[in-house]
Amino acid sequence: FLIVLDRDGTLIDNNDFFGNNSNWKQEISLKNEVIKFIALLQSKYNATKIVVSNQAGVAMGFFNCEVVEEINKHIKKLLEEKNIIIDNWKYSPYVDSGYAKLKNGEINFNPKFVIEKTKRKPSTDMVCEGLKELNKKLADFSKVIVIGDRHEDKELAKNLNGRFISVNNKTCEQMAREFQKIIL
Repeated sequence: FLIVLDRDGTLIDNNDFFGNNSNWKQEISLKNEVIKFIALLQSKYNATKIVVSNQAGVAMGFFNCEVVEEINKHIKKLLEEKNIIIDNWKYSPYVDSGYAKLKNGEINFNPKFVIEKTKRKPSTDMVCEGLKELNKKLADFSKVIVIGDRHEDKELAKNLNGRFISVNNKTCEQMAREFQKIIL
């Protein structure tokens, strides 16, 4: 299996543009039902796990790439304390130029992070890049499951020819039942 996980709203509670405040370490809160579900999967299956995250807050100037990476390392440490191993972490700090034009006047984007085509979800680019860094490819996996909380996560699953499990308002047991239906 390949398990693709979203970060904000999935692994941790989603505070808009998490990392915007300097006290983010005090604000960080793992989503316990999701964490129990991932621990359950890890105990039963040998799966590759990759976290992919859109981080437009960088393009909007709320924080920089170093803060995103520091948050990822901190979450990784919190997960490791619960014996959960994530194989790779990928994020996109960019927004596409069409979106930037649409929001012109409302949001001041850092032009360095506004590009024509991004790797943002629902694009499969971050997943493929993450797998390549692990010397793996999508074809190596019989099943791909995307676990997330937003429409772009569901679309990513579709683009990967995979299945989607929403974490919204679900217990570990509910997610586990959905997972069982997918793998049978």
